[in-house]
Amino acid sequence: MTGHGHNLIRCACIARAGYDDVIDISPQIQLSLDSFRRVLEVDSVLDITHTIRGGKQRVFNDNERWPCRYHLDILAHTNSWKNERNIKILADSITKLMKTDRPELVNLVPASWIGHAVGSLGAFPAQGLTVKVTSLLPSPMSIPYRGRPEVYQMEYIEWFARCGVVRYIPKLAEIVHEIAYAVDDDGICHIPIDDSMFKGWGPYGGLQLEVDWRSKVRKACDITFRALLIVHYSGIV
Repeated sequence: MTGHGHNLIRCACIARAGYDDVIDISPQIQLSLDSFRRVLEVDSVLDITHTIRGGKQRVFNDNERWPCRYHLDILAHTNSWKNERNIKILADSITKLMKTDRPELVNLVPASWIGHAVGSLGAFPAQGLTVKVTSLLPSPMSIPYRGRPEVYQMEYIEWFARCGVVRYIPKLAEIVHEIAYAVDDDGICHIPIDDSMFKGWGPYGGLQLEVDWRSKVRKACDITFRALLIVHYSGIV
């Protein structure tokens, strides 16, 4: 079930810690890949969902699969699934999710059904997936939010780069080049980010490694470190 389940979150933590060679999470790795593959098997999320409450809300059918941030987290931090065929499947799935040619699908995120509807926190939208956002975490979606400026969603960009898909997705390649070109002659990256994506470690944020950001240098170091990770893993710059 997309975006839900203690075991899914547990396996994402194991993958991020690099312990997948100690604790077997292969079923969740396969589920993560299958969830992205499912995007390519159907015309749209409408085919695997139904409405409730007189058509006011849409929920996933029982036992369906759809990708979410935890699936991406697992794939980004494991290697056993990686071969050219699987990476291309993932890239094609992400490309389809990033489309915006069907307004009825843009930013549509159905809920899960567990006897009642539960919001699929972190699930990817049917269309409109983006890594430059104005919306609140954890949504990688193109939803304008209260006039906030557009910022780079560094965590998702890094995860996509770690998965090896950037070279197949022009929109992501463009973003990576923007980040690379934002590094000045002194080696400091100057790109707009939302401080909350870095500061305050929690379920949907926390990239800060410096002890605090009271110094502009410390903030610059954290942003530049993530930028260089993205450039490195993308393999295109």
